[in-house]
Amino acid sequence: MSDRVTEHYRNLSNNYDELWSYSPEFIAAMAQAICDRLQAKTSDRIVDLGGGTGLYTKAIDRLLQPDNKITCVDPSSEMLDRVNSERIETCCQDAVIFTEEPGNYNKVLLKEAIHHIPEKARLFENLYRQLPTGGIFLLILLPPTIEYPLFTAALQHYEKSQPNYQDLVAQLETANFKVETAFVDFPAAIDRDRYLNMVKMRYMSLFRHFSDGEIAAGIEEIKEKYPDTILTFNDRFVFITASK
Repeated sequence: MSDRVTEHYRNLSNNYDELWSYSPEFIAAMAQAICDRLQAKTSDRIVDLGGGTGLYTKAIDRLLQPDNKITCVDPSSEMLDRVNSERIETCCQDAVIFTEEPGNYNKVLLKEAIHHIPEKARLFENLYRQLPTGGIFLLILLPPTIEYPLFTAALQHYEKSQPNYQDLVAQLETANFKVETAFVDFPAAIDRDRYLNMVKMRYMSLFRHFSDGEIAAGIEEIKEKYPDTILTFNDRFVFITASK
């Protein structure tokens, strides 16, 4: 990751789980969807690339109760310090470098972190080489447009910078994976004041591109656009399942 992204996650590390946990039900539903598409079994050796604080790593572990420790990989030591679970093995390393070193795993998750990895083709080639026959790599990202209750400039920046899932599918197929794509929707409801605080805290990495003044103005715009005390929106994800 770039220095600016590293600094962003260092600043978020203490509050990351609170900022990203819409609700326990949301976390559980996402973990179930991940396990379903990974075809997860208790005997699997699972790696969560870019797993951060282990928010979803721990949810998967609670749901699956695997025989082997899940490995949570992240370049931020501050984020990994928050994992704090004897059942999760942590590894402070860049995803590309991790996948170039010898490893024993057959299921890999990368959720909402692919936009931080410039060498995507290299990562996919590494994963194809490392995974055994029957191994699965699950790539989760947001679609080209989102329904989040954000201010206009933030949405425009997102649409310009977000990787297109179709390009990623093509790169995975070039790496020889068999690829399936699905859109998975999670209806979301969150207290508006809490959400505004999340924006103020720059819960999404795209907010690092905006000054404090621009964030403050953006929050006022959100207040005008969304007057209800509870914000409801559709949280849609692209699930790309790449099988060897």
